[in-house]
Formats: sequence, C-alpha cells, structure tokens
Amino acid sequence: MEVSSEWRFSNKNGKKIFCRCWNEDSALKSTSSGQLKAIVLIVHGFAEHCLWYNELAEFLVQESYLVVAHDHVGHGQSEGDRAHINDFSEYVGDIFQHADMVKKTHPKLPFYLIGHSMGGCLSIMAGLEQPDYFQGMILIAPAIIPDRNAASPFKIFMGKLLARMFPQLPIIKLDSSAVSRDKAVVKKYDDDPLVYHSGLKARWGLAFLSALEKIKMEQENVDWPILNLHGEKDALCDPEGSKMLQEKAKSKDKQLKLYPEAYHQLHNELPDVKDSVYKEIKTWLAERVK
Repeated sequence: MEVSSEWRFSNKNGKKIFCRCWNEDSALKSTSSGQLKAIVLIVHGFAEHCLWYNELAEFLVQESYLVVAHDHVGHGQSEGDRAHINDFSEYVGDIFQHADMVKKTHPKLPFYLIGHSMGGCLSIMAGLEQPDYFQGMILIAPAIIPDRNAASPFKIFMGKLLARMFPQLPIIKLDSSAVSRDKAVVKKYDDDPLVYHSGLKARWGLAFLSALEKIKMEQENVDWPILNLHGEKDALCDPEGSKMLQEKAKSKDKQLKLYPEAYHQLHNELPDVKDSVYKEIKTWLAERVK
C-alpha cells in the first residue's frame, strides 16, 4: 500500500516535524459505508521513528481507520538535536499540534492514540492535560515507572548534576537485543540509520524521570478508555508500571493484557504475540467505534 502523504509542520519552537498519513483512500475503500471509523494517531517510542509502525498502520487502514503519526522532535526525520529535550511537555505539545490539524479535516471522527514505550508515557500525559480530547488510547509497553537500577538516589543526583553541566552527554546505552525476541527485528533496528543508537542523554533522562513522576502523582485521574498490552519479560519498560496503572486509574473501561515471555516491541514480536496484539487492538477499537 502506498502512503498518501508526508509533510512537515513547524512546532512552537520552530522545529520542522515530519508527519505521515497512511492511505486514506484505501481506508475508505475498506468499509461498505464509505466512511472512516475513527482517527488513530500513533505515538512512537524513544530513539525510534514513525516508519516503524508501517505494518500496524496498514493493518488499521484495512479496518477503515485514518492513521497518522509523526517523528518526535530530535527523532527520525524531524529537526532538533538528536534525542534531546528539556521537558516532555514539548513532545506533548507537538502531539496536540498535529492532532489539531487532523481534527480540522475530520472534526466528527472519534480520535484515539496508540502509544508505545515513551509514546505510552506521552499519551498518558496528553490525556491528563486534556482528558476529553481523545476518546481512548492503546498503550503498548508504556513507560510508567523508572528502571529501579537506573533511578537509584545516587544516580538521580549524578544525573541532575550532569544535566546541568553536560545536558547532551550520553549516559546510558539501550540494549537493542531487548527490543524483541525476533532476531530479524533486532537486526533491522540495529541497521536503521534513522534510529538513534547512542546513549540516553543526561538532560533527556532528567526530563523523563520528571514525566514519570507526574504520571505517578496523577494516575488516579486517568479516566478514559485504555487498552494496555505489556510483555512480562520487558527489560526496557517495567511491566509493574502497567500493573500499577491498572490498579490506580479511575477509568471503569480499562484492560491490561500481559504476555508472559514477550519483550518490548509487542507489535514486532514473534508471530504468536504479534498476531494476538493486532487482534486485541482490532477488537478493542471495533467495540468502541460502533
């Protein structure tokens, strides 16, 4: 399937943000009513970019959803210092700026988010900022709590010091083998020039911890439909965070499905998990856009 459009918008800091909309004509042809069911905005994770969601987006297009995504500032084909941010509110602002543009062209369609990893964190932050903007969200291995080893009091103290003195200093390198049990996916990740392969930067790390603290303090205000999917062997985003959100969130429409042996990118996992994830997403959306 061909992509219908790619474009860029200037965010509030003047950075050009790369956007993609998957083929709207194909989505329209997939429904007997000739109408789209809903808008789905995919919010990607740290270090990656929106092209990693081609397969998932095309799957949703065939189910008659309008699917859009963008590369976060400093990621993929967007402008900005690589994988650097002062505050996660900058990412969230770009989500709303993009969403506003899409909403103007389809004002009556329901609007959903799919957020993976850091994108899950950002999706929750967006929901907390404007609870009535989206009709619900799907979280795939969301970042909700910090890694216990990386967030010890001493390491946080040193991180704050480094963030002030050397904000763009790489301090922690991600283990790409933890992305998926599918070795072909890991190789694709390692070989992708648009993926950021250096370590987490000091200032980004501090901003990340601040975002997680915000979610911890406000998670009881999460009062919208959520489907949360998480691998229990995820070494990059602790599944205990998803369990905590399931317990604390006020929403009466919340589902958590755990995959016992799965790693981080459930949508790029081994076929049994990947197929299940796609089915869960399809069913959950279909039940809410009737």
